[in-house]
Amino acid sequence: MNTLWLSSLATVLVKAMGQQLDFQGVTQPSLNLELFNDAEFGILGNFDSITPYSYLGISNFTNQNGLRNQLYYTEGSNEQFITLGQIHGTVSRIFPFSNDSFLLVGDFESIGTRSTPSPSIYNVTTNEFIHLGNITDINAVLLNDDESVVYIGGDFSFNNSYSAAIYNLTSGKLQSTLFDGFGDDSVVNSIVKIGSNIVFGGQFNTLGLPELISQSFNETNSTIETDQIVSLRHANLSSSDGSSNPEVLICPAGEEWTVSGSSATLNIQLPFTVIPSKLRIYNSANVNSEISMFRLITSPTNGIMNLTYVDPQTGELSFCDAWCPLLSSSELVSAYEDSDSIDRVAEYGDSTISWSQSYQEFAFVNSLDVDLLNFQALESYGDAIALAGFEIYQSIFPTYAYDVLNDPSCDSTVRYSQSELTGSWDVVGSYMETTVQISDEIPDVGVTFLPNITYAGDYSILMYTPGCAQDNTCDTRGIVNVTVVDIALDEVLESHLIYQTNQEEKYDSIFYGHLDNAVRVDMVLYSAVAGSSTTEVTVVADRITTNIFSADTLQSTNGSIPINGIFEYSPSNFTNFNAANLSETILVGNTTLNSLGSNISSDASIQLALLDDTLYVAGDFQSDYGDNLFRVDIDSDEDLTPSSFDGGLNGPVLSLTTADNYLVLLGEFDSMNNQTDVSILSSQNDSLSGSAFFNGEWYSFGSDVGTSFAYLSLFGEDYWLFENETWDLGEESWYINTNLLSFNSTAASSSSNVTLFTGSLATSQNNGNMGVLMNSDGNVMNVTNDTLTHSSFVTGLFINESLAAYGGQFVTSNDISNLILATQGSTDGLDINWEDNSTVTSLFHYQDRLFIGTQGSGSVAHNDFDGLLIYNLNNDTFESAGSLSNSAGTVVVNGLGIFNNTYLVVGGSFDSADGTDCSGFCFYNMNETSWTQLISDLSGAVNHFRFVNNTLVACGDLDFNGETLHLFTYDFNLTTQEQPVHFNEVEHSVNTFILVDDSLSGRIIVAGDSFISAFDGSSWVNITGDLDGTITDIALLELSETNSANDGSYFNSSQILMASGNFTIGEYGYANMALFNSTSWIPYVVVTAGQSTATVNSIYLNKDISNLFISGTLTNSTRPETTSSAVPSPTSSTSSERNSSGKMDRGFIALVGLACAVGTIGLLGSIGAIFLFRKREQEYMPIEPRVNETEMLETVPPENLFKHV
Repeated sequence: MNTLWLSSLATVLVKAMGQQLDFQGVTQPSLNLELFNDAEFGILGNFDSITPYSYLGISNFTNQNGLRNQLYYTEGSNEQFITLGQIHGTVSRIFPFSNDSFLLVGDFESIGTRSTPSPSIYNVTTNEFIHLGNITDINAVLLNDDESVVYIGGDFSFNNSYSAAIYNLTSGKLQSTLFDGFGDDSVVNSIVKIGSNIVFGGQFNTLGLPELISQSFNETNSTIETDQIVSLRHANLSSSDGSSNPEVLICPAGEEWTVSGSSATLNIQLPFTVIPSKLRIYNSANVNSEISMFRLITSPTNGIMNLTYVDPQTGELSFCDAWCPLLSSSELVSAYEDSDSIDRVAEYGDSTISWSQSYQEFAFVNSLDVDLLNFQALESYGDAIALAGFEIYQSIFPTYAYDVLNDPSCDSTVRYSQSELTGSWDVVGSYMETTVQISDEIPDVGVTFLPNITYAGDYSILMYTPGCAQDNTCDTRGIVNVTVVDIALDEVLESHLIYQTNQEEKYDSIFYGHLDNAVRVDMVLYSAVAGSSTTEVTVVADRITTNIFSADTLQSTNGSIPINGIFEYSPSNFTNFNAANLSETILVGNTTLNSLGSNISSDASIQLALLDDTLYVAGDFQSDYGDNLFRVDIDSDEDLTPSSFDGGLNGPVLSLTTADNYLVLLGEFDSMNNQTDVSILSSQNDSLSGSAFFNGEWYSFGSDVGTSFAYLSLFGEDYWLFENETWDLGEESWYINTNLLSFNSTAASSSSNVTLFTGSLATSQNNGNMGVLMNSDGNVMNVTNDTLTHSSFVTGLFINESLAAYGGQFVTSNDISNLILATQGSTDGLDINWEDNSTVTSLFHYQDRLFIGTQGSGSVAHNDFDGLLIYNLNNDTFESAGSLSNSAGTVVVNGLGIFNNTYLVVGGSFDSADGTDCSGFCFYNMNETSWTQLISDLSGAVNHFRFVNNTLVACGDLDFNGETLHLFTYDFNLTTQEQPVHFNEVEHSVNTFILVDDSLSGRIIVAGDSFISAFDGSSWVNITGDLDGTITDIALLELSETNSANDGSYFNSSQILMASGNFTIGEYGYANMALFNSTSWIPYVVVTAGQSTATVNSIYLNKDISNLFISGTLTNSTRPETTSSAVPSPTSSTSSERNSSGKMDRGFIALVGLACAVGTIGLLGSIGAIFLFRKREQEYMPIEPRVNETEMLETVPPENLFKHV
């Protein structure tokens, strides 16, 4: 596996584990490709697929990743992914657990670097794993939003109960069900919800509390008041008139708050924040000052409250906001005498609302924090305003450490709650604080809270801790031990260590469960925070809050109805205590579903699935409705009618679920008991063979696919996951992995637009076929659609708008090797015999010839070549230029060009050509068909070159005049060469370069195997930045819009630098192409080949750039030193020799000129005759001397004239 990719994955995973999951898009700059043919540029390499880099971490999911047994996160259309880490073990099933959570079940100990044994809850919002508890073999999970709980079923024991448990989403606690699960040796296979009732399916015949299935009805004759009054002892009461005495309302004793006039305002500023549940208003006993209309405004919302109340005159619930009515005393008395007690009370939320002859209650419709109440009396029955009493109630009631705040409104009232302090404490606002020394031992300091527990029932208790930021005690805060104790039994119910180092106020759940007795909550100092060097600890204590969820007042009478594999449970039977409601509730023991047990064989094993308005019952049983399968229809009134379903099956159903409107059955059956048409999907077998699917019609695979099933959607396509195969619903066939999408998963689940799945995933956006043309929108087209093997494109060449050449090492399906000519969507090849491992490394086109540079050798028409091949595009023939050789190894030609319209310039790694010593560069005189070295004292390897007029610029590993150079220049106009200073400053081997300003002194960008540097005109700057890996090519492209952040130091603000290779880029991870905007790199493209990493070898500029590789024309006076060992000539001489020779007489010069003229004419005539009369006998021929009209008009170099005299 690629180590570059592994390092990038680690970065992404660490980020994913440290913060909320989020797909971070990567915006690509808009490229202006108008200068390229068809507005496309090419990407060439050894890849079969290509993916534009569109979001952070996308390369972790392309084909090269090699990931196995991962946990994946995706959302929306499931086209972007985050891996949560490798699963160390096996996840067998994933269940939706809540709106933002999943439950993972299996045999695993950790995921990624996080220790989280099975079963574990994964919360998408917080990106955290929570171990559910020591229960195993979970088969079913059901979220019940009505209760904010999750029902869990399986084959396990918990808290002395079996097969079923509840996870409370509020407290985060795993609890026993209220019916205490099922009997020993029971199993729950399925849990569904019908209406408000929960239905369990499995193998059981009793409950953990068997007496519950013996009762035929529940009843109660009392209404419980669980709300508690808010003390006004320390509240600040004020009146709109400023002269009245509103304080009399704190503890009314016959005196009323009275204000003259028909309207008034009462303000109650509380010393703490409460969540009020209702108000109790005692209207004035004076008929002249009774209030008839009011409204209530609270702070901090500063809004008018929505209230609800029981209308005394109708007995119905009514609502009000800005105009809430109060009846007069006489109206209340009259209504009271005409009503029953049941008409005077109603349940609303967690509260009860009532009225009497002396008061009316108004419940808050919304639950909200309140610290100030503004009661506005709007109208009066008389000419004054008065209240005899005003009480505020809350269903969640606090107990304060600062015990003064627990004082009741009246001294005569028994305290609701209280607290006791141990040690010396100080009051800080509304909470207590103490600082103690712990150098020797932990001192005895703490608080005991005594909440008012009035009724037995289900409670939650929260502890609030003030933040350390407000009192600057963060450095000294410590840890406290909090214990909840049943006072009557002196039994510890729960114990928690709580860190008090929170910056802001927080709360911790310290108890959730059933209480039969009053409790006390002990909070004591436990220790300093681990690692802290302080010798003193600050302890704070604020409050606890107690919330009652249900109270025990049920009475029962006995009956007896057995259950057998199906149990319907009504949560309201256990949590709702209104008599009217109970009389309408379906009770345990007498429902249609519970009675089905008597119609099913004993010890039945039941599977349940709910689809549309039908409950399907399957499993291993015999019944009056059919064996192993029947249906229960549910009408609009939730009446249930069981009936046969095609007679059932001839064998047990071991797995029953629904997916995409299909009922999916897996098991050990072969046929329906009734003759039923079944469409076989994937075999000739007419037997069901253990798989059946129903969506109005029956289908089967006709083969055994096991009993594991999951449903997964990827890229808008739906898949069914079985144990060893994946079914493509869209194609209606077994899915076969491709280079665009390859995955293997057996566990998956979706909830609230989020999907979690396990296994392996490799995906790419487009097929690549080793070479593509890409436009500015990221759309790609393959260079060739021929099937390629041993594949790698290395280089490309634009010949004209309809013809391009591509070279590398490959074999097409038409047996074309290493070189193709692509035109108009089709490809062709040349008849070349290549030696093994030979590669086309460079291509160049000049006039009608295609020059082909290679690494390795071959033959054409029985003529061998090594390093260079010349093909005539006009007459479809090859021309011989001989072979290059390299005594140190393989010949590699990296660059080709034309010098002075005469010489083919060959750059690469070699040391001779047809016996001519030439290293790094060799020059082939196309007129004389001979090799020469025009640059003396040069050796080494050339990786890339170009011309700037008559100056050759090259890079590689070169030695010139004893000096090692990685960037080299040679001016053919000069006899003495000097390298620019900044060329000597390049310290590492350079593979390619860009002359940004087409000059030696201007801006330059160079790239080596692992670096990119830029010369800004005065100094070199390493701009490699976050790129870490192998760099193969660079190119400057134009932008659609100018980059204002680019100051032009390295290239123009209208340009952007592109790099290719195989590298990582900081937090982005792995990529194969990247863009540099002058300050930073962003990934551009990821390519892959099969299941491994791939490389982009070169960036193909889809336009004519041949001018970069063609020099200008030299004059006689500036002709450089030339040597040629191929064709020795005693008349040729170096430029230095000509400069030091004596002068000729004019007559001798005339004779020489005449001889040269005659010789030249004779030579041209001979060549013309040969060309005219020679009959071509084969396609392979020596190169033809080329003297065109332009060349004849230009000055002929003297050595040419002398050589042919």
